[in-house]
Amino acid sequence: MVVLEKLKVEVSEQEKNQPIHQWVYQVLRSNIIKLHLKPAQRISENEISEALGVSRTPVREAFIRLAEDGLIKITPQKRSIVSPIDLDQAEEARFVRLALEKTVIKEASGRLSEFDRAELLTNIETQHECQRLKDYDRMLAADNDFHRLIFRACGKERSWHFIKKLDFNYDRLRAMVIPIGLDTVIREHDRIREIIETGDIDGVDAVVDSHLTRALIDRVVYDYPPQFFTEDPRIRRGGA
Repeated sequence: MVVLEKLKVEVSEQEKNQPIHQWVYQVLRSNIIKLHLKPAQRISENEISEALGVSRTPVREAFIRLAEDGLIKITPQKRSIVSPIDLDQAEEARFVRLALEKTVIKEASGRLSEFDRAELLTNIETQHECQRLKDYDRMLAADNDFHRLIFRACGKERSWHFIKKLDFNYDRLRAMVIPIGLDTVIREHDRIREIIETGDIDGVDAVVDSHLTRALIDRVVYDYPPQFFTEDPRIRRGGA
């Protein structure tokens, strides 16, 4: 993995036979979600092309796809910008995740294979390692993978991918929260794992409500510049 200091872009290795435009898209999307490319930051096809060592064509294709995702805004003849975080859209994504994750965890409880249980345990160990190393980027990936493993174990991985298409703003908010809420995140993940192992689903609703709470998000957004958001969180709070 290479970090390009000029843009502060983290570059993952291109997979064998992976199309260049797909790799560029993957690199840019990851950096936007992790806030390496910040909301409202201006970026250009030329700048990205030079940074990644590729022609403009795959960059242009990646930009179009990211614009369709809602992650960048393309301005003809000018630099594009990373889309500011839409707090209303993030809240809608959180709402969808609450409903689906409660259902999937209940379905998974007491029914996972030994392999699936081992995968979840290994993932928890990875999270503890991220905590020790203060590796927040890797922690965000491990967090997402923890939930994906549960969906996969229930044969609902396509539903997880549907969620990930919707929750890009929520993911960026979670990237803000992880450094201050990591202890709680890991503890709740371990509680979810215990529920799944024991099959005791009585506590599912409470733990998922706590895990996907907006309380930490509502607190942390005020530490970031207002231009990071489509609407200044301070004004939203003042008008509530």
